[in-house]
Formats: sequence, C-alpha cells, structure tokens
Amino acid sequence: MPPKPAGVASRFLMHQMMLATRLCKAGVLSRTNQEHWGLGMFDGMQKRVVSLWFPRLASDRVLRACPRDAPFALIVEKNNTVELYCLNQQAERQGLHRGMRHTDARIFCPDLQSSPADPQADQRFLHALARWARRYCPWVGLEGGDGLVMDITGVAHLFGGEAGMLVDIRRRLARAGLAVRIGLADTRGAAWALAHHGEGVASGEMLPHIGPLPVAALRLDAASCIALERLGLRTIADLAALPRAALTRRFGQDVLMRLDQALGDQPEQVSPLAEPPHYRVRLTLPEPIGLSDDVMAGTASLLERLCARLKANEAGARVLCLTLGRVDQASQQVELRLARPLRD
Repeated sequence: MPPKPAGVASRFLMHQMMLATRLCKAGVLSRTNQEHWGLGMFDGMQKRVVSLWFPRLASDRVLRACPRDAPFALIVEKNNTVELYCLNQQAERQGLHRGMRHTDARIFCPDLQSSPADPQADQRFLHALARWARRYCPWVGLEGGDGLVMDITGVAHLFGGEAGMLVDIRRRLARAGLAVRIGLADTRGAAWALAHHGEGVASGEMLPHIGPLPVAALRLDAASCIALERLGLRTIADLAALPRAALTRRFGQDVLMRLDQALGDQPEQVSPLAEPPHYRVRLTLPEPIGLSDDVMAGTASLLERLCARLKANEAGARVLCLTLGRVDQASQQVELRLARPLRD
C-alpha cells in the first residue's frame, strides 16, 4: 500500500517548506536613537518620553493569579531576618512598609498574609510588560526593576494625542490589576521624576515643573540625597540655583549630570530591549510533494539545519513554526510551543 498523503496537503501538493523559530535567546541591542529612527527623521520635533512606575509590581503580579481580600505582603530573607519585600494597598493602609521585619509587621497587622518573593519572576513579568508596551511605540526600555520608559516621539497622534494615549495605558493596566504611576515630559529624567514624585505632564521648560520636587527625584543615590538635605538643598530648584562649579567640587559630576539630564541640557537615550532573534531555514523543492513520508523527510532536514544554527549561537527555541507552501500559492502553518528552550 502506498504511503498516505500528508494531512496538511491532502488536497494540494506542496513545493516549499520553511521552518522558523522565535522567542530564542535575546541579544544585545547597541543602536543609537538616530540609528533606530533614521538619521534626521525627527529633526525639529520635540522629544517626548513616558515613564511608567509600578509601585507594587511584585505583589500585583502574585495577586493577579490568586486574588486575596486581605492585607498581603511578599517576604524575603535578608541579613538573617525576614523582611517585607512588596505589599498590597491594604497592607500599606495598615502602616506597613517595605523593609519592615515580618515579625513586627505581624504585631501591627495580625491578619497579614504573606508569600515568598520571587524577584526573577518579577523581572520576567516586567519584560512581558515591556513587550506589551510596544503596542504604543517601538522604543521601550526598562527603568530599574519596577518601571518602563517609552519614547513616544511622533506616535501619540495615533492614539488620539498624548492625553488619549495615557488614558488608554492606565485603563488597560488597571484592567490587568496593575497599579501604575505615569509621568510624561520632554526628558527621561523629568518623566521619571513626575512618575515617582507626583504624576503629571510637563512640556517646554522643565524646571518649573520639577523644581518643587525633592532632590531624590533626580535618581540620585541615598547618600547624595542625605548630604544635599543636610545642606538645606531639599528640592530640585534649590539645587539648580547653586553655582555649577561649587556643586561639582562638593558632590562630583554625578549630581550635575542627573540635573542636566532632567532639565534637558544633557541628552539621555532610551535603550530598548532587544527583540529575540528569529532563526529561519528554508527548503525549496524541485517538484511538488504530497506524501507523508516526503513531508517528514523534508521536516527532518530542516530541523537538522536549524538545530545546528541554534547550537552555534548557544540559543534554544521556545516556539517552532513550520510553514508549508502549496502549488496554489496558499500556505499552511503548524506551530509547536515548548515548555523550555531546546535545540535537540
């Protein structure tokens, strides 16, 4: 008995096969802003940056899968003690805070429920949010361990303007059970400051908008903030009023750099996450085929070549997609998803 025709080609003969992978090992993207958008593409257009801060990213991630109507906190072991890592809003209303010892928290709030924290899972979730944010613009990067930064220059009109875009972002995240604080400004530093120290939108001159904010809004380390406050420099406006030479002598270049970045006197790029590389192999047949054995032989040949490429790049495939081209110019696809990256 002759072999049966392949199920995906029982009515049409195939003349081309292609196997591709995606969601493999991510590379490093080192392009500049101009290289990404095209040299001079946005000359004369004011840069606009959105900062998204998720103040309860870790707890929101856990509670999305297992909602709890009670004070809840994630805990982590640190310095031979168990501390609160991230809290939900109900726990914060009880006066609990990050870094508080778990035993003390239970005294203040006997109803507190807790679970071990998983920072790696939090980072995977943040990367997933970054991929989701690309629905608004292609230039999305991470901002620390609990935030995103988006360069929306020239794309806000696609969503009804900046106000419409921010409303849509907030609405979709709220529907997903995520608390978010949003800042929009001409510079990355100013957008971060607004998101973390008073949500808002700023355009034009940055100092009037962020001047009243504390010096911590400049993304300075804790030691620098304490030193500035001891000198009576509590706001960004106080810092900007100082002579630059005296500021540099006392605190070095870092404080001045952060101030200039926030005010737009020094450029700061948004470094996006790299797209996972796609690996693709193709087999063009001299004559159409329609038998199961022929299809399987062609697929085996493609897999052998694909696995060799993955091994050479020390990568593994999470998704395999087999595309079968037919003689009638149509095509059919078969997709296989794997639980973990493989190349065998």
